[in-house]
Amino acid sequence: MINRHSSITTAWVAILVIASCLNTAPSEARQMPKLGASPKQGKVLQLTNGDLMCYVQLVDARGRKYDIGADFDICQQTKFINRKVTLTYKRGKVNDCQSAAPCGKTRTENLIVKMKLVNKK
Repeated sequence: MINRHSSITTAWVAILVIASCLNTAPSEARQMPKLGASPKQGKVLQLTNGDLMCYVQLVDARGRKYDIGADFDICQQTKFINRKVTLTYKRGKVNDCQSAAPCGKTRTENLIVKMKLVNKK
């Protein structure tokens, strides 16, 4: 005979496991900052070409790290790595698919379209 309490506990554990799996997003579904929350300056740590967009990892003056979507052209500009830059954003549409293959769905993102080196005075 199965204890009713253990069955309920087992069911909750299964629900929590499934929920945690659903919240684990693939690297292409990274959380992008909302418009207005994006830093205007930062030190570029890494540039990564993804299937849907380029990803810029940077740290702001307060030490907060960001993964921000960008135009693919940005990832070609390796001169910005480990350098302080100012960022220009533009709202753009990106595929909202599980892969690079077009699926007909898009989402609007705040994307980096230009980076400029900060001159040290």
